[in-house]
Amino acid sequence: MSKTYTRRFATTSSALLLCTGLVMAGGSVVTAGAATHTPGVTAKQITIGATVPLTGIASTGYNEVAKAADAVFMYVNSKGGINHRKIKYILKDDCYGTPGFGCTGTPSTVTQTHALLSAPVFATVGSLGTPTQDSVRSLLKSNGVPQLFVNSGSRDWNNPSTYPGLFGWQTSYNEESKIFAQYIKATYASASVCFLGQGDDFGADGLAGLEASGVTPIDSQMYSVGALVVTQGASLAPYIAKFQTEKCTVVVLDTIPGATDAVLGAALQLGYSPHWVISSVGSDPATVFAPLAAKGLTTDPEVGAVSFSFLPTPGSSSAWIPWMRKVLTADRSQFPGFSSTTTLDGNMEYGIGWGVAFVEALRASGKTFTRASFLKKLTSTTFTQTPSLTPLRYTSGDHQGLNGGYLVTITSATSAKPIDGKIYTTDSTSSGPVVSAKQVSSGIPSWLK
Repeated sequence: MSKTYTRRFATTSSALLLCTGLVMAGGSVVTAGAATHTPGVTAKQITIGATVPLTGIASTGYNEVAKAADAVFMYVNSKGGINHRKIKYILKDDCYGTPGFGCTGTPSTVTQTHALLSAPVFATVGSLGTPTQDSVRSLLKSNGVPQLFVNSGSRDWNNPSTYPGLFGWQTSYNEESKIFAQYIKATYASASVCFLGQGDDFGADGLAGLEASGVTPIDSQMYSVGALVVTQGASLAPYIAKFQTEKCTVVVLDTIPGATDAVLGAALQLGYSPHWVISSVGSDPATVFAPLAAKGLTTDPEVGAVSFSFLPTPGSSSAWIPWMRKVLTADRSQFPGFSSTTTLDGNMEYGIGWGVAFVEALRASGKTFTRASFLKKLTSTTFTQTPSLTPLRYTSGDHQGLNGGYLVTITSATSAKPIDGKIYTTDSTSSGPVVSAKQVSSGIPSWLK
């Protein structure tokens, strides 16, 4: 079945918001202190890159993600690098493939990916977006370049038989929704549930996850991102009015932050207050409340909503939180104003999360590695010393990434807290159960402190 992807972007009255076979080239041995035939790797440096929306319609919020990962790399470099190699991270601004809206980059992911190939890079790491990254899968494959930790929860990244060098990172939209479904059944057993999702893989995968775990909404709607932009969010109001008429007491949103703003605003005007269950993609408190506050709201209508996190919340006791703050504070070039009182938002955590995962994988690969041996290590190692709540575990047949996290409730315009402290895991199959488990990710490795 063919899929049509709609670019994920939204606009509000004050801000544009967004917020989610390999040719084994370079097979020669890499040795410290010697020349290398692996593209992007020398005795003293490994060069990686990514295409991300640093400017343009998708830049608000998402322009922090890759920069936060780069803060990790610069911190590691300040400690001597990984196996005596420094990490060079090249960011190419693809404006999410969309011209205008303040874009100062090159609004073509293909063009910007060619630029990375010319650098050359060892791999692309942390490039952002489903439609943009789908557009370069074949290009990267044909050049033998691994496409690692794509910033999207799409199931497109779990296709190892066709793209063995392609890897996701975050818990998938489908898995997140399966965990939501279990919570809804346990907490709101007799509720009428309605669903509003984005009209692409985000909404489709999310709805499939709900239904796979036994929650079938009485009304399921998919919104058009194009209409959202043109109408500045007004196109979502009719959906919310319909849900109110249908007396839906639980509304599940697979929405980006701009769409979440529009939904919450419409509900306020209608006097409609269901139990909100909002995807992690569109629930980051700081990102969601900023445009609402600009409109004069003093109370965040998202407070009380249920969401999901595969990373520790900023207010938790996790040792990773002060470490993240230390890393961002040290990066005066990309986060010049970050201090002890600056809000640590979800975009920053997201970038740091996969940034740490990459340096862990690079360290595990040893001093001598190739692209092929790196990928073999990636699929044969369970990485537990990362900020994520569940281990990063790939296999030769599963490249999705994380597979769980915990349910949270939004407690303020800048924070969320776990609901029950339990970590839930599942998979993206229709039959895979949702199970609770103890936190199995361990603490900060000594070499990273």
